[in-house]
Amino acid sequence: MRTVHRPLVHVRRVLAAVLLALGLVAATLPAAQAEQVERQITINGKEPKENKFLIKGKISPSTGKPVNAIIEVKHCKQAKDCGAAWKRFAKIKTNKAGRYSERVKGVKKGHKRVYYRVATKENAKFLAAVSPEIYIYRIF
Repeated sequence: MRTVHRPLVHVRRVLAAVLLALGLVAATLPAAQAEQVERQITINGKEPKENKFLIKGKISPSTGKPVNAIIEVKHCKQAKDCGAAWKRFAKIKTNKAGRYSERVKGVKKGHKRVYYRVATKENAKFLAAVSPEIYIYRIF
């Protein structure tokens, strides 16, 4: 009797584990997507010294830990937005309060404007976010 009972217990455990796993996978996927929060990214340009440019801002809500972000750049030869592709300029990390600051380059020779923006990637808690773009322009 004992030898018959032991295989049935193992079959029940395996069956329960499979059903539980299928139920959990179906239940957690929509819940995880519903819990993602949208991030807000601010960006400001500063010129503390002549021809030295900084971008500063904040990524909120802050998590109490540094957040990884990317500064993207595009150079335009025209006086208006040229439709050039965004390229990665630098990887940055925020402080614990969600603030960042990074030195950026000015306009290249032969170009009229250079645009900058900050972007974050999507993760389990937050959706991907992109800041508004700012630009530095040549006046001569």
